Amino acid sequence: MARNFANLLWIKVNSLVRYLSINILSAACLWAVMFIIPLANAYSSDNTDSYRADISLTRLIDYLSYSYKGFDIQISGISVGETFDDNVTYARKNKKEDFITLAGLGIGAKYEGRTRSFELTGNVTQRMYAKNSNFDNTTEEVALNFSNEFSEHARMSLSNVFIHSNEPLFNRGNFFDEQFGRRGGQFEHFRNRFDINYTRDFTRQLTIIARYGNSLDIFSGVDLQDSFLNNAGFEANYLLSATTTFLLSYDFVHREFEDNESASINTVATGVRQYITRKLYFDIRPGLDFIDSFDDENLTKPVIMTSLTYQKDTDTIARLIFEKKYDTNVYNEDIVNRWRTTASVTRQLMERLRCSLSIFYSEGEFISSDFKNRLLGTSSTINYDITKILKGNFTYTYSHSDTNSETTGYTKNTVFLGLTAEF
Repeated sequence: MARNFANLLWIKVNSLVRYLSINILSAACLWAVMFIIPLANAYSSDNTDSYRADISLTRLIDYLSYSYKGFDIQISGISVGETFDDNVTYARKNKKEDFITLAGLGIGAKYEGRTRSFELTGNVTQRMYAKNSNFDNTTEEVALNFSNEFSEHARMSLSNVFIHSNEPLFNRGNFFDEQFGRRGGQFEHFRNRFDINYTRDFTRQLTIIARYGNSLDIFSGVDLQDSFLNNAGFEANYLLSATTTFLLSYDFVHREFEDNESASINTVATGVRQYITRKLYFDIRPGLDFIDSFDDENLTKPVIMTSLTYQKDTDTIARLIFEKKYDTNVYNEDIVNRWRTTASVTRQLMERLRCSLSIFYSEGEFISSDFKNRLLGTSSTINYDITKILKGNFTYTYSHSDTNSETTGYTKNTVFLGLTAEF
């Protein structure tokens, strides 16, 4: 009986500590917003309290920094935030809502040379759920970028990104793509993506790009198979005139799951990039997919990608993208006949205020299983520079996944408010 009482007491103490830690972090985030926003008027480099606070933080980080043979190693950022999610399990019925407290730390190493550069960044974020503590998790992201100029006309870029998370996260560019074809619930997803590109200018008009990439997807806590993807290809860009560029590309994709089931797609496409004005241009790329599917069926299908881009300056960018093609998917041993469209706009409204809005819609049918998925998503973000170092972020996302299955599909809203100190 004494042992049972001790165990019960220990559980209660842990719950109390957890409750206090979550609320302290939330209060700290809210306190920072309330305290620092009045200092935002001192955004300029005048001798003000906020400027001195920035300098003090920078000096503190400098003490924690380390330089070695041209490499600068330091803390790149500290972040806190609060998210409200009305469907944390991506469920059609019996939804669970929760407040999620986030606390993150970023560390980076950087090298800048005359002809080459190297950057390695790592971010760790602890996610703590107020109601559903069994969902508590830690997300990690490690990104490596390297570039080298062999000569004036030859250059290479390399990148590797490792991500570990329990669900798609709104601060990633593929937030809605990750949801397409995904089943409900939370489960661990490990992904490593490697890409290398070699670019050579043969003449003033002709540029050739050779590329290779691979992606490894590993799942835990769910009955999904791990998979490995290889892709290779090349692209030729020929400048026909000051406003017109001819495009030709070939890509090969091969995905294999852990049970050795595999599929491959060869894509040949041609197209053109046409500038309508100095700030407005469109791309169009029609082509063909030659598919060797998972059930050994050979298919030849059309593919098309079009986009319209308006870039007034670095402060205003708008883009509309439409793509239709057959593709593989990390969640299913199947080929999906899919089209998608994305509209996005980003604008610097004021010196310290930046806003962005994106709308995503996609439909697809998996050819072997006849599973159909429609996904609508919207995301809006407001970024505000409270001081030169401290940034505020407000993000709202909406996702609606509709399927032809009675057990899958969901509607999900998230609201995020956070602060980041960037160094």
